Amino acid sequence: MRFNRGKRYSYYSSYTNSRKSRIRWDRIALIAGAVIIVLGVVIWFNLSRLQLMFKGYSFGQQNDILSLSSKAVDEVLSHDKMENITSWIDESKNYQYYDEYEKYLSLHKDTKVKTVVKVIDDIYDNYVPRLTTLKYTEKQIWEILKTATVQDVQHIVEKEYTFDNIEPFMKVKGFIFADLDDYMKVYAEKKNYNYAVLITTYPFIVSSNDVNKSYTIQNTNDVSILVKKGFYLPENYVPKDLVTPKMPIEASCKDPQLRKEASDALIEMYNAAKKEGYHLVINSAYRSFKAQQETYDDYFKKYDPVTAASLVSLPGASEHQTGLSVDLTCQAVIDDKRNGIQNSKFGYKPDYKWCVANSYKYGYILRFEEEKANITGIGNEPWHFRYVGKEAAKEIFNNGWTLEEYCLYKGIIPTVKEKK
Repeated sequence: MRFNRGKRYSYYSSYTNSRKSRIRWDRIALIAGAVIIVLGVVIWFNLSRLQLMFKGYSFGQQNDILSLSSKAVDEVLSHDKMENITSWIDESKNYQYYDEYEKYLSLHKDTKVKTVVKVIDDIYDNYVPRLTTLKYTEKQIWEILKTATVQDVQHIVEKEYTFDNIEPFMKVKGFIFADLDDYMKVYAEKKNYNYAVLITTYPFIVSSNDVNKSYTIQNTNDVSILVKKGFYLPENYVPKDLVTPKMPIEASCKDPQLRKEASDALIEMYNAAKKEGYHLVINSAYRSFKAQQETYDDYFKKYDPVTAASLVSLPGASEHQTGLSVDLTCQAVIDDKRNGIQNSKFGYKPDYKWCVANSYKYGYILRFEEEKANITGIGNEPWHFRYVGKEAAKEIFNNGWTLEEYCLYKGIIPTVKEKK
C-alpha cells in the first residue's frame, strides 16, 4: 500500500493548528495582569524606599527615615539628600527644619549638632516669622545667618531693621552685628557706610581714640596698608624686594632702600623735580623693627614720654618698616649745612613745596601734617612721604585726606590677626 505524503502533510498541519488553537491567550493576559498588580502593590508599598535609594541614602538611613511619620518622610523626600540625616533624626523631631539644620551646619562646620538644632529651632520658631513680616526673603535670612547669632537676630527684630537698612554695612570688611547700633549713629553723621563700620570696629584708626585692641598685619605686601599704633607689622617682617634708588642719598644715611615699586616711583619723581630745578635727596627709607626699636628708645631718652610718643612710632608701627616710606631732604639743605647754616629745614625750601604739590602724581603723599596730628598720631613731619600708588595718592590729594581718612572712607583695612 502506497503512503500518501500529501495526506500525511495535511494531517500534520491540521494537528499543529489544533494545538495552536488550544493556547489560552486570555489566561496569559490574566496572569500578566496579576503579576503587574502584584508588582504595583510591592512598588507602592516600597515607593518611599525606592525614592530614598535614588536620592543616595543607605539602607540603614532609609530605615531611620521610614521610621518617621509619613509627613516627616514626605518632608525629607522633598529635599536633596542630607548628609547628616541620622543626626537630625536622633536630635530633633522638628522634621520641618531638617533641611535648615543641614544648611546651617554647612555654613558653620565646627558647630556641634545639638547647638545647630538649638539655634535653628530658636530662630525659626521665634524670629523668622517676624523677619518675614519685615519683608526679609529666605535668601536674605540666610545671608544674615552666615555670621549672626541668635542674639543678633533678636536685636534686628526688636529694632525692626530691614535688610535694606543693614546690607550696606554687611558689605564692609570688619562688620559685626553686635555694633550695628553704633554703625547707624556714625552713619547719620558721616553718610558713609565704610567709615561707620571701620571707625567703630577699629576706633584707633583716628589716633585721638584709645587703642582698644592690637592687631598684627597679615597682608604685609599691600602698598596701601595702614601701619600705626594698633596695626602692627610682624617683628620679623622684611620686604623681599628692597632696592636702593638710583638718586642722591645724604652722606649719613644708612638705610636708603625702598621696595622696588616705591623706588621706581621715587626715581620718576626725582627726575621730574630735577627738570624743574629742584634737587631731592634721600635722607632715610627702610628701617627694620630692630632699628626702629633703637630709634624709639633714643627718643624716650631725649624727650618726655608725651613728646617722644608724638615724634616716633612704636616698633612694628612704623611705616619705615614697610619699605614704602622715605624721609626726603634736598641739596639746598645740604649746601646750607656745609656753609654753616644749622637751622636749614627741608620744610622751608621750594623743593618741599614742589613735593607737596606734585608727589601724588608719582604715587606719594605727604604723610604727617601738623593740622592732622589728631588723626595720624604723629606731629608735623614735612620730610616724610609715603608711597600708596598713583590712584590712591590722587584721591587722597584731591580730597585733602590723610591715609587714615582714605582707608575709612574707602573701606580699606589691613588683613589682621588680633594680638593675644
